[in-house]
Order: sequence, then C-alpha cells, then structure tokens
Amino acid sequence: MRMLFMVKLFYFLILFVTISVLYWLFYEPKEDFNFDYFDNQEGHFFPIVPNLVHYVIFDLVSIDFTTFLSMTSVIKIQQPDHLWIHCNQILQENHYYSLIKALANLTKTKVSLHHFNPPTHVFGQPLSSIYHRSDVARIAILSEHGGIYLDTDMLVLKPLDKFLHYEMVVAWPYNDFLGNQILIGHKEARFLKLWLQGYRVYKPRMWYYNAGQFPTEQILLKLPNIAHREPEKLGVHNLINELYERNDWDWGDYYAIHLLSRHPPAPVLNEKTLDKYNMTFGAIARWLLFKVAPSLDITSIPVKWSS
Repeated sequence: MRMLFMVKLFYFLILFVTISVLYWLFYEPKEDFNFDYFDNQEGHFFPIVPNLVHYVIFDLVSIDFTTFLSMTSVIKIQQPDHLWIHCNQILQENHYYSLIKALANLTKTKVSLHHFNPPTHVFGQPLSSIYHRSDVARIAILSEHGGIYLDTDMLVLKPLDKFLHYEMVVAWPYNDFLGNQILIGHKEARFLKLWLQGYRVYKPRMWYYNAGQFPTEQILLKLPNIAHREPEKLGVHNLINELYERNDWDWGDYYAIHLLSRHPPAPVLNEKTLDKYNMTFGAIARWLLFKVAPSLDITSIPVKWSS
C-alpha cells in the first residue's frame, strides 16, 4: 500500500509541476504574442487577457448614479486586478465616488484615475465630437494595456473570465453592427490594429461608421476568426423594452447588459428612488447593490479616505 501511495504521489507531483510550468509560460500575456494562427473560436487554455477594467470619462467632473452602479457591478462581480478610470478632469469626491472607494477598500480592488486627454485628431483629421474621441480613446487604451473596456452604462452580471481566453471578443448581434460599449482584448489583438487603421478613412458626419459599421463590414465579415463573436449574452442589443417596460424578463443568462441610459424611457433614478421602481432594471440594480456581497449603506456618505 505504501509503495502504491508513493507511486501515486510521484505522478501527482509530475502533473503538478507540468501544469505549473505551462501556467507560468502561458498565463501572462507576452509582449511578442503572435496571433497569426490563433483560434478565436476555441481560445487559449489559459487566460491571455489581463483582468483589467477600463472606463473613459471625458469632460465630466463627477460620477453619477449610473456610473456608480456600473463600477459597483465590476468590483463585485468581475473583481478585476485593477479598475482604471481614464479621464481629463479631476473627479470630485462626491457621494458616489466615495462609495466606490469604500467598496474598493472592502474588496481590496485597486481603483486608479489616469489623466488622459481626449484625442483631437486621428491620422491628421479632426475628430468631430466627444463621442468619436471616446471611440478612438478606447481602441488606444486597449492597444496599450489590454483588458476589458466598458461604457459607464454597462452592467456586469456574471464574471467575464471565460472571455479572457481569446485574442479579442466582440459583442456582435446577428444582423447588426458590433457594439463598442464593451470590448475585451489582448493589447496585441489584430482586430484593434485593423480597426484603428480604418480611421484613415474617417467619416465625421456618420455617428457609427468608424466605430461600428466599418469594423463589422470591412474586418469581421471578411476575417471572421480575427475575433470571438458573442451575439447576445453581452447585452449590447436594444433591451429598452426588457429593462424599462417589463418586470418579468429573465436576465440570468446574460454576462453584461447595456442600459441605454441616455435613451427614453430609461428613468433617472438614484439610491433613494430605486426601491419604488418595479421594472426589470430596478430588480437588477437592487440585486447588485443589496444582495451581492459586500454591501454598503449607500444612503450615507462613507468616511473620506486618501488614495
């Protein structure tokens, strides 16, 4: 029996060492990662995209309730190694910002502000709006750091870890353009490079040409293996009816949802009025704030602390 035990232990140690070596070799994204023959349908055995979350906030000096809810979902559900807020203004220490910092303290999550001036030109051409500047900025940020980009009205409902095994993940509904409200990718992703190059033909008067139409028609349809397609469960398609006009929608299979918070009939809510809102969005928000640990008393301002 002792001999059998020793043999089993020996094989276990060999297996453990082998897995450890493979983990060390492949877990950390390498600077010279070559994706020429990468399979974005199967993905890598180990995660190759860092668990970093990026927000871009331009020309605002404070965090509103929707942004607070989005960041809360990230800290509680995704539990990133680092949450980055790329902004060109100094964010005021308002109620919601203080809550985010308190939640980050509880979860030991790194939250950092990164001063980032909005790009004004792309390939020598002036960008026509702050929205187009944000479109270019998110490509540039992912190309430098890799990770997960989120709009401030995206909610994370389930961990996105399964998507960190791919070179690039796009939320691309059927019969539609990709949604750039959520992007997940390695900093060397081929798709990011081609997407940025597409701005050489910049169409300033077309709101979603370079951000959605071009990368869909000229990259994804022609090179379908260049990114992993998620057509539904990242929630970038129009969910206004499900979120704001129904209270029986089953959202349990979704990894994320786009709130379309600037589009009617999306309500203007806060932590004091949320409990009376009985549509699906209200249920999701209350679940994130009060049922997913750790919980905070969001009606009182936390003690201010220095970063």
